[in-house]
Parts: sequence; C-alpha cells; structure tokens
Amino acid sequence: MDACPDFWTQGCGPLDSVFSATADALECFSPFAESIAAAIWCCGSPIAFPLIYCFPPDPHTHESSGWAVSMQQAPAREPLMCCFSTICFPCGQFLVRRRALGGDMSRYRLWQGYHDGPHCFARYCDGAPITIESGTYDEDKCPNLFLCLEVTVLGGPCSSCCAFDVSRRLMKEERDLGTDPTEARQEKCMEFTGEIANSISQIACCIQCAGCCVGCCATDSEGAQECSAEAKRASRACWSIARTLYNGMWAVKIIAIGCMSSQMVYEDKHGRPFLIKDAPSNMKMERGGDNCEEQSDIPTVNAINEDVYKG
Repeated sequence: MDACPDFWTQGCGPLDSVFSATADALECFSPFAESIAAAIWCCGSPIAFPLIYCFPPDPHTHESSGWAVSMQQAPAREPLMCCFSTICFPCGQFLVRRRALGGDMSRYRLWQGYHDGPHCFARYCDGAPITIESGTYDEDKCPNLFLCLEVTVLGGPCSSCCAFDVSRRLMKEERDLGTDPTEARQEKCMEFTGEIANSISQIACCIQCAGCCVGCCATDSEGAQECSAEAKRASRACWSIARTLYNGMWAVKIIAIGCMSSQMVYEDKHGRPFLIKDAPSNMKMERGGDNCEEQSDIPTVNAINEDVYKG
C-alpha cells in the first residue's frame, strides 16, 4: 500500500521518463501554438470580416433574394443606421424591431413568439423554470418597455443578438424575403470558425486539467513538475488561439448585423409591403339543377397583393 504514494511522489520506474518525454513534446508544441496565436491576431478584429467571402453562398440564393437592396449595398443606402446599430447595439435593435413591425407596437410580443416553450430546467422537469409564453405578460400594456428589456437583459449576454434574429426572421416571413448571399456566407463562416474554436478550447481544457493532476499527484517528481509546467504553457497558447477566434466571430457578427439592420430599415422604407395572408380564394358555386357556374367576387391573395404593389 505504501509503494503507490512513493511511486507518484518519487517518480520511480518508467513513469518519470514518460513525464519527461511528455514535457519535451509539449515544449516543442508550445512555441508553435504561441506563434499561431500571434499570427492570427487579425482574425480577432473587424479586419476578419472579408474572410466570409472565402465561403460560398447557398445554391438557392440569388443576388438580393427579394430584398430592395443587397446586404453589401445597404450600408451605403442607410449609413447612419448601419453605424448606429454597430456602435450602439441594443438601441439599434430597438429601432429595427419597430421597423420590422411596421411601426405598429400593438403587434409586439416577447420575442414575437419564436422562443415560446420550455427552456433551461423546464426542458427536463415539468413546472421547473423557465417556460416562455409570449402574450401572457401584458406586453400590450407597455410594449416599448418590454422591447427595451428584450434587447438588453432578457436574453442574457446575447440579448441584442436574439432580438435581431427575431426581427430578421419576422421580416423575412411577413414580406416573403429570402436569405441574402452575403448573409449566407457570414453564417457559414461563423459555423466553421465556431467549430474550430470550440475544438481548440476543449483541447486546452484537457491539457490544463491533465497538467494540474500530474503536478498535484507527483509533487517530488522532477519530470512530472516539468510536464505540468509545459502543460500549463501549452494550454495558455491554445486558449489564446481560441480567444482570438471568438473575438473575431463577435466582430464579424457585429458588422454583419449592422449591415443587415440597415438593409431591413431600407426595406421598410422602399421595399415590398406586408403580405396579406389567410384571404379567401376564388370559389365556384354550382347550383343544383342548373348546369351553370357562378364565380364569387371575393378576390384572391395574389390579386390583393398585386393591387397593393401597384398602389
């Protein structure tokens, strides 16, 4: 029973040589990882935004996907809105939601109902928090206050991003708009970079935990202590790479939201109006005994929308 502690503390046998070899390998890896972290500094800043053009758009998207102006041209058409929504993110999303609702705040509901349902513990246990039911919190009495809370605190650190995603989805559905090609590129870039950053974070966490365990268990082993120190250095380099990628993702997201916000404001001013839904279609009535058909004067959805567009 006493041999086991001695084995760890004194590093006897082949284990000490394993620790030393691992330390040598980490010593070679750490400078390489630190060089990568220093080389990709631009990926952690707004300069990384052009990298989205390394990714192709979705095959079904075309130049504007129905928008009155493309995402690339929108900042030139609405420069003030683009700058405002980029610099003052929550305030910009407050105005964007009002635009998406056509200025009619009586239509406002919490996250417009897109996030209704169980969340957090409620997904696993009935009655536990949190279950969202939009329209049941008296939003109609003070919609501006609820919208202010939605874009600032209700979604946690990502409140403004959640509010923007809801506004974007709402405008697409109500005005029959598609995904802009630049928007599709940005989404693919975020997904690809996020997977890399998450993988590197997991590697850094594993190296750091392993180094701490070795250093705490083999306190008197020179090889183990060297291995622990090099593991900490390697994990710091990996965390630096992941942090740079996460910062770059956030910068690209902010710039993209600024461009798309200006696109949405321009769409509200100059684009197609709301589509009218659930309108009755043409009906043919056949009277018994007569071989004649009478067409109802009730217009179709397409006819109504065409008249609206012409007006």
